[in-house]
Amino acid sequence: MNELLLSFIWKQRLISPNTITTDKSKVYIVYPGLENSNQGPDFLNARVYIDNNLWYGNVEIHVKSSDWFLHCHQLDINFQNVICHVVWICDTDVYTSNGEKIPTIELSTQILPELINNYQFLMDSRNHIPCAKLISDVHSFIIYDMLESCFVEMLNNKIASLHLNLQQLNNNIDEFSYRTIARAFGFKVNNDPFEETAKALPFSLIRRYINDLELIEALLFGQANLLHDHFSDAYPKNLHINYSFYKKKHSLKPQISSNWRYLRLHPGNFPCIRIAQFASFLYNNFTGIDIFLSMRKIEQIYDVIIKPINEYWDYHFKFDIQSTYKRKIMGKNSADIIIINAIVPLMYLYGKNRNLSSLSNLAIDIMEQISAEDNKIIRLWRSLNVKPLNAVHSQALIYLKNNYCDKYNCLNCKIGSKIIRSN
Repeated sequence: MNELLLSFIWKQRLISPNTITTDKSKVYIVYPGLENSNQGPDFLNARVYIDNNLWYGNVEIHVKSSDWFLHCHQLDINFQNVICHVVWICDTDVYTSNGEKIPTIELSTQILPELINNYQFLMDSRNHIPCAKLISDVHSFIIYDMLESCFVEMLNNKIASLHLNLQQLNNNIDEFSYRTIARAFGFKVNNDPFEETAKALPFSLIRRYINDLELIEALLFGQANLLHDHFSDAYPKNLHINYSFYKKKHSLKPQISSNWRYLRLHPGNFPCIRIAQFASFLYNNFTGIDIFLSMRKIEQIYDVIIKPINEYWDYHFKFDIQSTYKRKIMGKNSADIIIINAIVPLMYLYGKNRNLSSLSNLAIDIMEQISAEDNKIIRLWRSLNVKPLNAVHSQALIYLKNNYCDKYNCLNCKIGSKIIRSN
């Protein structure tokens, strides 16, 4: 037994209708109170009938009633307004700081054993999904309701982090959007060096040369620390010449060290290819986050992100190393990753910051137009007959697995809650 489960029982009002206090007074919960994550009692502003008297105040949860004294609550003025002490075992009476005895509810004799057994079954599970053997009994409405909650929770967590980064840039939304999208072009493995390149090359400078693709390429490759003065091919030679001139003109400083990763990457995901694709995305096209705000269809965003790149890359994956012919245009699956990790969060953040609910809702609509991902976690859920219908669901399933299932956080999961409460 633990306080988390006891809090869940109290919050969900899973006690018997015939519950009594240790002094044999009848108990009826009108409102369990607001769960408190800060200092003070566990539930605030509860309303509880004890016999025929309606009490307003706070509720404290403990495994043993003696924990009240162990935590020195009898000396804390914050606990003076506790109207009810909910415990698993009552091993002593407790009192407030002014000496008043607090009514105690002992749950060990007033809870159906099935509830405890269901909870213990989930906690003892060694499956990747604790409820794997029971989830088939949960109605799909509850499952997809949890997925919607997870997706909104995930987005809100993400934009909270993005908002802090935006403030550090004095709320320059275009510079911030440029860096955020640049990071997404790193496709996880090279996120950091991509972002460092964007930091070393201000968006104001990109915007100044937005109509010159070769110059944008030269600036990006140069600031990425991928150019030198001993190339053999004409294309990288010209890039280096251009970069050398504009580096001096604008007093640019490239990344101190090149941390680009190639190991175990598919050649199509090599840094040079992704930088060339990012340059084409920027060229004569990206003037700021505003370009996405009026788009209603995923195809419109594809048209902005997926652009042909310099034909040099049809025969190369790296400078000066020739390969067999292959078009290096970005695929829709790769574009989806950029949309999921950058475009949608930026649109959602923009809408939240400006109280434009229509824009925040549009961001979610865009996600719903993207096909569900296919990876190890999603295949695990599919094996349990939980099938994501779109990217909202697949992202939510990944979040659910990482933040609830892996942490055995079943009490705060609508699916786990339903299983625990089932007979």
